[in-house]
Amino acid sequence: MESTAMKLGAEKEFAVPVLELYKAWTTPEDLKQWWKPSESHLKTVELEVIEGGKFKYEFEGRDGEISVVITGEYQEVQENEKLVYSWNWSVPANAVKPSEHVLTILFTGNGDGSTLKVTQENFLDNESINPHQEGWEKALNDLHAYLSN
Repeated sequence: MESTAMKLGAEKEFAVPVLELYKAWTTPEDLKQWWKPSESHLKTVELEVIEGGKFKYEFEGRDGEISVVITGEYQEVQENEKLVYSWNWSVPANAVKPSEHVLTILFTGNGDGSTLKVTQENFLDNESINPHQEGWEKALNDLHAYLSN
């Protein structure tokens, strides 16, 4: 039986050069400033942004407990242009089933600005896509606000 895995996409334009956008996506200090899913904050960031390099994000909820852990491995790294990596979610409280996805991030410069496009693959149904779609839209809006300051 053929797989019918689904994917989502989110895209946003930024009034900063692509180098600045890429840095905000790949630098722990920057990530901690803007990435706050579901009222959590990014407590721990471990990144090795090279092909075969691994990463780990730990988010802390308002109660001080770890709310979400995301791990993965970079499959493709083209600095300031493209990242492809595995994206594995786990929620210690088990509110959401652990999931394994593939993320492709495209960084495109256009004049003084840039565009970021996120594609997340390997969803089994529309129901599982919706919270992630909303999450990426919030994340890109938060990143936009951060880079606008």
